[in-house]
Amino acid sequence: MKNIVIVLSIFFSLSATAEPIKDVGGTKQLCQQAADAFGSGDPKKSMEILKPHWPLPVEEINNLAYQAESQLKMVSSRFGSILGADFVGTKVAGKSFIQHTYIGKFEKHAVRYICVFYKPKEKWVVNAVYWDDQTPALFQ
Repeated sequence: MKNIVIVLSIFFSLSATAEPIKDVGGTKQLCQQAADAFGSGDPKKSMEILKPHWPLPVEEINNLAYQAESQLKMVSSRFGSILGADFVGTKVAGKSFIQHTYIGKFEKHAVRYICVFYKPKEKWVVNAVYWDDQTPALFQ
């Protein structure tokens, strides 16, 4: 029994760490995974995917996940069932910022799902993640 606990502890500690994101392609891949989770109706999983690359306290990320889950439940009654996520585009600001935009598709409406990454030195970290219903901003 003791050996099982040790093996599980090692497994969970290894799975909790993530390889640093060293290129722009890695940021897009990570955001795609998070957007797909969001687009499947699971904003908590979306935040869990981003958590290893997000230099915020775990409690704060968990709180954001809870808020997103609550808000998604509220809007789903007006927006209809969630249908998935689609990639919209990427914007770059200098050498240190990149933003990937997706839409969360519902039966009656869509929401923007945005991941912003920051590169302070050699690796990219999550700087901000948010979603809103400001779809006209997709055309700016």
